[in-house]
Amino acid sequence: MQKILDIFRKTMTMAIAASACATGLTLAAGPFPDKPIRVIVPYAVGGADTFIRPLQPTLKRDHGIDLVIETVTGAGGTVGANQVKRASADGYTLLFAGSGALTIAPVLQGINLSINDFEPITNLVSIPYIVAVRKESPLQSAAAFIDYAKRNPDLITYGSPGTGSAPHLALAATAEKLGTGLTHIPFSGISTAVQALLGGHITAVVGAPSVVMPQVRAGRLSALAITSKDRSALSPEIPTLAEAGVAVDVTTHFGFFAPKGTPDVVIQKLIVAIRDAARDQAFIKTMETMQNRIELLPGAAFTKALEQEAAGFAPIVAKLPKQ
Repeated sequence: MQKILDIFRKTMTMAIAASACATGLTLAAGPFPDKPIRVIVPYAVGGADTFIRPLQPTLKRDHGIDLVIETVTGAGGTVGANQVKRASADGYTLLFAGSGALTIAPVLQGINLSINDFEPITNLVSIPYIVAVRKESPLQSAAAFIDYAKRNPDLITYGSPGTGSAPHLALAATAEKLGTGLTHIPFSGISTAVQALLGGHITAVVGAPSVVMPQVRAGRLSALAITSKDRSALSPEIPTLAEAGVAVDVTTHFGFFAPKGTPDVVIQKLIVAIRDAARDQAFIKTMETMQNRIELLPGAAFTKALEQEAAGFAPIVAKLPKQ
């Protein structure tokens, strides 16, 4: 009988300890989120940060998520991405970036950084890029741009959001297919590149429609071509580079990432919250105005898209000089 009582007491002690431990973990963790979430956007203000600022009101209202957006520029997005890589894996520091910051720029710069350092949460938008020149430029068509490039190797200078960014690779691929040089000028973001173009310091820019197209509509820039395989339904008047005889197809993913090891329960809550906010009609209308295509790809689907995009860029990246 005593032996049975001893076993009973031991079992109860273990059960109470386990229960106390579980309760302690729950109390320590608390509800997520219980404080603002810092989102690092690794480009200049006025670029990719404009993709997520319209999410802030809906996330706050419907999910109690307060996003604090911080832009950290440099090295094609890798400076900001590295900050998130080193952050605590608790869901309170996230990255919102184009895929090139994790799949292309690190390779060119020899930086130990990749998508394997993160938990992909969800893709938000997928966008092609616009090649544009000043309204006063004599190169007012893709054909004129290409002809001039062929006859004047390296004289065309173009700005992009940084070395190794998808816009950079789009025109690097164009130059390769044309068999001529185009001189790349990296900037901290496409908005700063556009300002340099407007100031007459470079020949062209290649960047996100959300930044380039407002200047086109204002009559300051001319859109020569779009880098996707097909014309955009949002700007059907802009021809593709392929239509001008250059077989280039570049569309990139912009999404949210968390540091590796972030709990799945946190990732799943963020996926649901971002999905719901992205389906808000006000957000949809804003993205259409900015000519950004909403494409929600959570978790594994996002990872697969990133891997496929990286594989497509690999031949171009391999031929570019390392930084």
